[in-house]
Parts: sequence; structure tokens; C-alpha cells
Amino acid sequence: MATAGITVLKHNVPWGPFSRAQINERLEQGDITLQSLAHTPGLNEWLPLRDVLDHLDRNELPPLPITRDLPPIPEPAATAAGPKSPALEPPPLSPPIMPAPAPPVVEEPPPRSEPDLPTASFLLRGIAFLLDCAILFVPIFVLFLLGAMIVEVQGWWQHDDGESMRQERALLWRNFTQLLLLVAVGFGWLYAAGLECSRWQATLGKRWVGIKVTDIYGERLSFLRATGRYVAKYLSALPCFLGFIMALFSSRGLALHDRLAKTRAVRE
Repeated sequence: MATAGITVLKHNVPWGPFSRAQINERLEQGDITLQSLAHTPGLNEWLPLRDVLDHLDRNELPPLPITRDLPPIPEPAATAAGPKSPALEPPPLSPPIMPAPAPPVVEEPPPRSEPDLPTASFLLRGIAFLLDCAILFVPIFVLFLLGAMIVEVQGWWQHDDGESMRQERALLWRNFTQLLLLVAVGFGWLYAAGLECSRWQATLGKRWVGIKVTDIYGERLSFLRATGRYVAKYLSALPCFLGFIMALFSSRGLALHDRLAKTRAVRE
């Protein structure tokens, strides 16, 4: 079988390279043994000659030209301790240069498509809006009427003059407008954003007519996005509720605040 060149370590000095026939000849002459360290192209370390021959039997390589001029047997190196040096470590082999691994290919996920959600009609959204306004503001108007009745009855009972009655009515109206503003801005925000990001995904008015609010993929809103939707409603209300009326002319029933907050009002 054709073999590659084999270098044998003799007295800690590389000897060779030899062909397979020359190795057999050296083995017969006793110059080397199967336990002698050897090396051949394709190995990263010095191995016993037996292992090197097995490696060559498994991997056929181009043959080394056979020549009758064999290299002389190297003499053992002289040391201060005597004519023969003890067994030394074989000379190191330079490690093969391995190609750098290719960077892993990261596949980007395909773009997520927007599903076709069942759009809530403009009429249902209008009914839900009126119901929510009634929940928020009817109690305030009831309190205002009760306060007005108390002011009038008290003025009639105490025979107050006209100036005192005007001051009482002005104070009542100022308190009413401040309470109205507080509910519209503060409590209305917690009411709308808090319920639309809850497991209901709808205010009481929307839940009553069967509407829920989602993102463009039909998933539940975060509190931050629900807050942004509520703030955008003020833009929809100016001027003359034109932002709300936009939903009447949209194929997907999108009002201005739906477009700004990227939300959808869908049927349950």
C-alpha cells in the first residue's frame, strides 16, 4: 500500500522521512521499534509508530519516492551527565491553522401580518360613548341639581337678598365646573384606560354593547397604550368631534384616536 513519508524520533532527533518499505526494513534491522515515536503529514502530535502505520492504512496518501540512500542513524546527543542523554520530550509540532468558524446565521422572523378583525359599527360605538358619558357625568349633574335646590330653599327660608343669592349660585356653578373638569380629566382617564387594559378590554358602556378594544393584532392593550388612546380622544373631539366622525367613513371603523394609538374597536 502506498504510504506518505514517516519521520521517526531516534535519540530525540527526527530521522527520515522514510517510505513504508524503508520503515519495514528498519524494523527488521532493529534500528526502530513499533513503540518508537513517529510522525507523518496529517498528524498534530508524535505517536507510536504502530499508531502512525494504522493511521496511514486508514488514510491513503501520495507515496514517497523510494530511494536506497537511507539517512544515517542519528547519534545520541552528548550531555554533561554522560555520553547518552536521557529520554527527552519530542520536539513540538506547530498546530495546524484552522479556519475561523463562520458566524451563525440569524434568521429574521417574517413580518407579522395584521389580522382581519371584526369591526364594531359606528352606531354601537356611539351608544357605548353615550353610556360611558352617562356613567361619568350624570352623578355630577344630580349633585348640581341638589345643590341648586338647597341654595334656593335656603335663600327663600332665610329671606336672603338678591346679591347673596347670586353669590351662592356663582359659588355652586364654580364648584360644579371644577368637579366636571376633574372627572373628565382625572377619573375619566383612570376609568377608560384602566378598564380597556383590563381582562375586559372595554369600559362599562363598550362591554354592555359587546365591544372590546385591542391593538392592531387583536391583543390586549398595555396601560401606557390605553392612556395614549385616551389622550388622543381629546384630539378627536376637536373641532366638533370630527375625529370620531372619521370612523363613519373608514372601512375598518377607525377614528382618529384609533389611528394615532394603533388600536381597534372590535366586536366580541
